[in-house]
Amino acid sequence: MNLKRIITFVIVCVLATMTLTAKGRKSKEPVRITCIGASITEGATTADPSRDSYPAQLQRMLGNTYAVSNYGVSGCTMLKKGDSPYWNTEAYQNALASDPDIVFIDLGGNDSKAVNRVHMDEFVKDACEMIASFQNLPSKPRIIVLTPIVSFVEDPDGIYDAVINRLVAPKTIDAADRMRVEVLDMHPILKRHPELMPDCIHPNAEGSEMMAKKMYEYLTAWPEKPSDHMTIDAMANNPFITHLYTADPSAHVWDDGRLYVYASHDIFPPRGCDYMDRYHVFSTDNMIDWTDHGEILHSGQVPWGRREGGYMWAPDCAYKDGTYYFYFPHPSGTNTGPTWKIGIATSKEPAANFTVQGYIEGVPSFIDPCVFMDDDGQVYLYNGGGGKCYGGRLKDNMVELDGPMVEMEGLYDFHEGTWVHKYNGNYYLTYPDNFIDPSRGNKQYNRMHYAMSKSPLGPWEYKGIMLEETDCDTSHGSIVEYKGQWYMFYHNCALSGRGNLRSICVDRLYYNEDGTIQIVEQRNRSFLDRY
Repeated sequence: MNLKRIITFVIVCVLATMTLTAKGRKSKEPVRITCIGASITEGATTADPSRDSYPAQLQRMLGNTYAVSNYGVSGCTMLKKGDSPYWNTEAYQNALASDPDIVFIDLGGNDSKAVNRVHMDEFVKDACEMIASFQNLPSKPRIIVLTPIVSFVEDPDGIYDAVINRLVAPKTIDAADRMRVEVLDMHPILKRHPELMPDCIHPNAEGSEMMAKKMYEYLTAWPEKPSDHMTIDAMANNPFITHLYTADPSAHVWDDGRLYVYASHDIFPPRGCDYMDRYHVFSTDNMIDWTDHGEILHSGQVPWGRREGGYMWAPDCAYKDGTYYFYFPHPSGTNTGPTWKIGIATSKEPAANFTVQGYIEGVPSFIDPCVFMDDDGQVYLYNGGGGKCYGGRLKDNMVELDGPMVEMEGLYDFHEGTWVHKYNGNYYLTYPDNFIDPSRGNKQYNRMHYAMSKSPLGPWEYKGIMLEETDCDTSHGSIVEYKGQWYMFYHNCALSGRGNLRSICVDRLYYNEDGTIQIVEQRNRSFLDRY
């Protein structure tokens, strides 16, 4: 080998060694996480932001294989035309220069202020540009957008939760979807914990810890960027549960960020609704992939229940102080009519290990319990049937009435299946009617109606139909918000063609500017071709 070749070989070897050494150093360096946001990111109102802010607590949870940097600036907006744009801060420039591997973007809460929301039409554009400014960095970081947390401020000109729900969170998700980045829904985390937000806006150290824990659990569950886009742009086909027959879906979003549906079970072969039994729970984090958590309760586990079993009809569930309360209707005697009771089972888990505790004394002998927790923590119980709907308060123990239940006033053509939710300061009571369809052989096909009130116990103002009939003679539904979008859950019998073998479905729900509800568009109405 001549001298020139020897020198060339040595140079190549040295360069290769340098490259491997550099790669080795890189692999041993901590993963750099950059957190940008406003005062909540900064850790405002906590005793020591360097210790108590959620980025600082996330650092402790992740350990020394990560390096979490806090670039939060109090009062900042995503909007470039906001009163204090994050774009204009030194922290933003430092965040861009931090060579991040992961970026958390937590802006939008201040954009809900009256002074800023006049520019809300530009929010998606500005958010997309913010995301793009990090996407274009040489480090090509993974970007995770956070929806704003809850606000308990009562001043509608301030950081107002109704605006966060109606405008900021959906636009945040829209921007993330357009830019194909991940979304982490932070809004539900502190929704039931006003005590952890002393000034109604900023979490204390314990509240910040809950935020950090949510982020930690997400990062450890998804250490690499998920291959599927983490938004709710798409949904599973209707019906979304097809391996068994289910009905009466009760949908809830708990503190773990998943959406859970508690459903009754139509057992094959059916005999009317007598054989309904063996409740199941299903959950999702993307509205596409649903997990069946299995059976959580059956009639044989109800000590006071009807000895023949069956009759485990539409249930509901609530969560308070670390316990999940599962409410279910079940008769205590062979003669079901006068012996209906609202049973209670409890668990420390949302979808397993429920134990029957008894039933609520003093509830009228009707079916279909609905449990609604108001923003102040007061819990209300509803049930009904045969044209009558009742509502009343529950005590803090969740198992006793706080006074008698009273009949709800102002409803039109009520049948059964009460559901109560709250949106933008208004209370909504939805229910099936007694509709007989002359164009389909004078058969009964329940439609879903709704009424509104400024009080959870009415009086109610009837508003009209919000879900037309399906192919089923019964209807039963629930309404829930998930990741900035509202949904209507209901059932049909598209899989079986039989009204006592039903299947649960879901579709998007939209409100008008005056708070009224638009008629829900059903994605599977092919059954109408049969008529």
